[in-house]
Amino acid sequence: MTTTSPPESVASAPISPRWGIPTVVAALLGFVVLSFGVSVALVALGADPVTAGIVATPVGWLALAGLPIVMSLRRGNGPRSDLAWRFRPVDLGIGALGGLVVLVAAVVFVLVYVQLTGDTPTSSLGVAAGEAQADWQVVALATLALAAPFVEELHFRGAWWSALRRRGLGGWPTLLLTAGLFAVIHLEPTRVALLFAAGLAAGYVRLVTDRLGPAIVAHLLINGIAVIGLLSLL
Repeated sequence: MTTTSPPESVASAPISPRWGIPTVVAALLGFVVLSFGVSVALVALGADPVTAGIVATPVGWLALAGLPIVMSLRRGNGPRSDLAWRFRPVDLGIGALGGLVVLVAAVVFVLVYVQLTGDTPTSSLGVAAGEAQADWQVVALATLALAAPFVEELHFRGAWWSALRRRGLGGWPTLLLTAGLFAVIHLEPTRVALLFAAGLAAGYVRLVTDRLGPAIVAHLLINGIAVIGLLSLL
């Protein structure tokens, strides 16, 4: 008796991912525990806080982005399918437009904030750069700022987005929830409204394109402005 292989279209049909909310919660908690733990340990060993943060952040990213990637490979269809890790040339224009909207909103936000409080809102990145004791630290912080969009978008608009949608949450509620998580996890009270707006822009381009490409471009444009400011300190 002879047997025949199933058609390629059937053999390669996407499976229902066997990962979800517990995975993304574990990834987020893992980021907090790893980054905080490594930072505290390095300071205890004599490292200055800026250096400790520079080292601890990418260690935390191993959980934030690494766990969703591993789970999508082992229990899903891979990052391209499960996490929308896809790019097209048009994403450059879509993402740039989304980023410009946020930058305009940021200018308005800062002007209003200064008028109301008399202070200028600061970011954790700006504080760290102000405390840097060497040029290499500023360069390292700038590098982290440029790498962050890839990691954070994969986690929030990739893993969280996919997990929430597969649990039955609608597109717009998913956009709002991921934007809220994105804003809160940065732990920057004075900029939470601006971070939420950035999350909304990244989420919107993710919603209309079903790809992470535009969200990453928008995020890169926003962080790129901050990087220009950092490098001017050199």
